[in-house]
Amino acid sequence: MSKTIVVTDQLYERLAALARPFVDKDPADVIGWLIKIRQESCAQTPSNVAQPAADISDRSPRERGAIVDLDGTTVRSDSVPDLCMKVMEYLHAHGHWGKVAGLAPYRTSTQRYFFSKTPKHPNGNDFFVSIKCHEMYVEVHKNYKTSIGQLARLAAKCGVTLTYKGT
Repeated sequence: MSKTIVVTDQLYERLAALARPFVDKDPADVIGWLIKIRQESCAQTPSNVAQPAADISDRSPRERGAIVDLDGTTVRSDSVPDLCMKVMEYLHAHGHWGKVAGLAPYRTSTQRYFFSKTPKHPNGNDFFVSIKCHEMYVEVHKNYKTSIGQLARLAAKCGVTLTYKGT
């Protein structure tokens, strides 16, 4: 049975901006995709466990995956949110969370935070797409190049080396 959800014009525009061309036919498709990403990112899979390769040929670039090395631990991800979650979980599991928490809110520009204790940017706007890792909200609406660069800088501040290895 279908339900009707009333959303503001602003929220509708945000959903439309997230729509994947030729895939999402209506807002329900975008909502379903966001829920899937959220559920996948909340899975507490250890970052050093190799994941089976997924067929990514029909995914948009933001969802194609990446492989990074964190001080000798290989981390495989299927999406930007998955990559951010696994790196943040690695930092937590390896005793760096105090440093991460001390950096919050972590500013990447005058307009944006990478992560903070609330999902809001410095100007008060909500994070566009976020994940929650422990008490931190991480803005994950970005491409791999930006994400890997920001994660590498964060890891370096914690004394950890993050190296991109490919897809």
